Amino acid sequence: MRQIRQRDVGKYTHAIVRFAEGAAISIGKTLFELVLLVVVSIYMLLDLQRLGRVIDRRFPPRPGEESLLRSMERSLTSYVRGQALLSLIIGTTAGIGLWALGALGLLPNGQQYALLFGAWVALTEVIPYLGPWLGAIPPFVYALVVHPISALWVALLFLGIHQIEGHIVVPNVMGNALRLHPLLVIFGLAAGSQIYGLAGALLALPFLAVCRAIWEFFSDRITLEPWSGDGTDVPVEVEVVEPRASARR
Repeated sequence: MRQIRQRDVGKYTHAIVRFAEGAAISIGKTLFELVLLVVVSIYMLLDLQRLGRVIDRRFPPRPGEESLLRSMERSLTSYVRGQALLSLIIGTTAGIGLWALGALGLLPNGQQYALLFGAWVALTEVIPYLGPWLGAIPPFVYALVVHPISALWVALLFLGIHQIEGHIVVPNVMGNALRLHPLLVIFGLAAGSQIYGLAGALLALPFLAVCRAIWEFFSDRITLEPWSGDGTDVPVEVEVVEPRASARR
């Protein structure tokens, strides 16, 4: 009892205190970031028109052309529509797959919960890379509890959905929505996740959409000096300096 009181209890008490301290700091930082996000969003919404006028004065659009801020807003709207379509496709695919497993007898009562699980998959699809795996947790746990063999079929189903989503659906759907090449979408997601982790993966495609709008706005306004390809020499003026008398001696 003395040993437990002196060693184990003290060790677990310190561990609990450290865990509580870390949890409190994390919660405090999260609340601060949420409040900061709300405040910044309110200020941006209130000053959006004034910001648009300032940008239009500095970079005026041509007659019949959208302003720079409006073009960026339209690109972000296209991203939201593409993300909604992507969630709908993946959620519907998961729901149909679970329903088919239930109809074939591979997942007991799969038809009854297919709609619920499909809606959950569509909701988690907003998160790149992790979305399909997070969406697979509830149906996998359900299959594991009801019939362990069914969990294998559910895992294979979501593994196939994840592969199709990452290599076919996301590049083509988001590429068409953002008017970007599918390879650029794949490289953008990979670079964002490598640089900033999950936050980088979430912000990679909106960032590419904004860059696309900025490029389209300035592409015909900025002209680079062409390279001389005819082999002619460019004349350069050279000033001849006479050597000093002391140097000649």
